[in-house]
Amino acid sequence: MGRPEKPVDASSGAVATFASELRRLRARAGNPTYRDMGRAALYSSSVLSSAASGHRMPTLQVTLAFVAACGGDREQWRRRWLEVSSGLDPEAAGTSSRPEPAVARSGVPRPAQLPMRPRGFVGRAEELRTLATDPATPVVICGPAGVGKTELALHHAHHLAAAATDGQLYVDLGPLEPGERGARTVLDGFLRALGVPGEHLPDTLDQQAGLYRSLVVERGLVVLLDNVRDERQVRPLLVESPHSRTIIVGRTPLLGLRDVRRLRLAVPPRVEAIAMLAGAVPDPVAAEPADCDRLARLCGDLPQALDIAARKLAARPDEPVSRVLARLAEPGALLDWLRVGDLSVRESYQSTYLGLGDAAKALLHHVAHQPVDEPVLLGAFADDEPVYELADAGLLRRAGRPGAYRLDPLARAFALDLRPTGHAVRRPARQELIVTAGRHYRSTVPSA
Repeated sequence: MGRPEKPVDASSGAVATFASELRRLRARAGNPTYRDMGRAALYSSSVLSSAASGHRMPTLQVTLAFVAACGGDREQWRRRWLEVSSGLDPEAAGTSSRPEPAVARSGVPRPAQLPMRPRGFVGRAEELRTLATDPATPVVICGPAGVGKTELALHHAHHLAAAATDGQLYVDLGPLEPGERGARTVLDGFLRALGVPGEHLPDTLDQQAGLYRSLVVERGLVVLLDNVRDERQVRPLLVESPHSRTIIVGRTPLLGLRDVRRLRLAVPPRVEAIAMLAGAVPDPVAAEPADCDRLARLCGDLPQALDIAARKLAARPDEPVSRVLARLAEPGALLDWLRVGDLSVRESYQSTYLGLGDAAKALLHHVAHQPVDEPVLLGAFADDEPVYELADAGLLRRAGRPGAYRLDPLARAFALDLRPTGHAVRRPARQELIVTAGRHYRSTVPSA
């Protein structure tokens, strides 16, 4: 039993009558507390108590949640709500069966949170066709750092935004806490963006997630969740809606999420890489195809590295690509050059490296000191798991036959510029690195 409620405001006429009927339904259910009702209805207790106050006509969603928590007939109450609302002016009615007017009353504009469209986006035609199928099911775009996941997701999201009548939601989960704490932060921001006043936010994560899904399923939204680190960050945000689209971007395929589609991005073909570089240098003499091919190979055809290289070439159009290549012979020099502003290929690899296990780190150092053309073969080591880990991280790529991998060129440059402890060094002594890395590898993977 909860504490006694204030009397219904009889001056509100039909709204007061409707509120009294809700109170009688609650009384027949044994007068459960609004807190208990909130846990069942996935709405905050204050929202449910306000529905029965008589001050304002509650929304249809809140009414049906109130009724369900008290064991009432939802269809009967839906008809009753429509009957009462049809005779009220818009201000007294509060909101229709769709929640747009509630947002308008709160003064919150339609959310348009997507970052700018990537103007230089090229290729990925097959991937875009895949994304266009079954759009109602959430999709996970995964792949290694720098492969162009966010650019593809943004390009696709902006295409969908034209039909998203209720706006766009975006969040970068990389800086947020992992797990459910990150999810709570996202839900708080999204619900406020959708017009839910702070005082009406539910108390628990489950209630917030339920309210968010209720709003998304009724609306036409594009939701882009970028840099997702683990499943618990986004699991409460997933909803299959006929009107809304949810896109998830992360380095891993997030296999813990059920009933989602997955699209793993591979490095694009060399021809697209050469076109990107040549387009940045309009002078055909300064951008010989053979030089562009060599630079693309050094960049591993990785879109992030190519984008940085293209920006630097465009900033110095009078400098031939051949002169740039002459300065990039050393691994550290290449990684130093592939940096512009706050974008850095080295930092992308560093974040990937720090997420590896000890055995995978040791294998990376071991393979980096082998001949460039020597493949990494499954079954050649006591444990294949580090091989799979490096492949999932994008540091190893399939070498054309089952069970064979090769080291990504930039990953080799990064590993050669590191000590096995993970601390970057300037131009390390090669022999010292080989000995140290070999010991580290043998101690971690005994039968390597």
